[in-house]
Amino acid sequence: MDNGLHIDLSSLLTAVQNGSHEAFVEVYTALHIRVFRFYQKRAGTDESAKELTQQCFVRFWEYRRSLSPEHALEKQLFIIARSVLINHLRKEEVRRKVKPAEEGVSNEHAEFELTGHVHAALDTLSPVRKKVVELKALHGFTNREVAERMNISIKTVEDHITKAFRQLRQVVSSFFF
Repeated sequence: MDNGLHIDLSSLLTAVQNGSHEAFVEVYTALHIRVFRFYQKRAGTDESAKELTQQCFVRFWEYRRSLSPEHALEKQLFIIARSVLINHLRKEEVRRKVKPAEEGVSNEHAEFELTGHVHAALDTLSPVRKKVVELKALHGFTNREVAERMNISIKTVEDHITKAFRQLRQVVSSFFF
């Protein structure tokens, strides 16, 4: 990358942090092809790459205030891209492992039933713990992102997650056994 582009992107960083849609569009225009190619190589399909690119830039916008002027905008964007990819791959792995409990049940019915059990299990958690789990497990946020969103410490997030998953394991096992 030449210095001119780097300077342009770094000057856009402050504008994006301050909520400039125009600056965000410039960043998107400058980097979306590179982000798309990053996902294309790793996600397998163009459709997945498009979706992940969109998620990456949405997350970039959502967390614009936590971007650091000390680091290159492009580097920070690709850290977000990697995080989005990891979340995607984890979800894909879970989808591959989940199979219908009964032989004659369709995947759609089993998915609906599993979703119902998950929601029922989540409803047994305290409101704060439920919110932590939803942000972490269902929306793919990091512990730091959950802590920032909920105005709690990272250690508190970790504690909630540990206790929630312990409780969820007990509740979910009662559904299936």
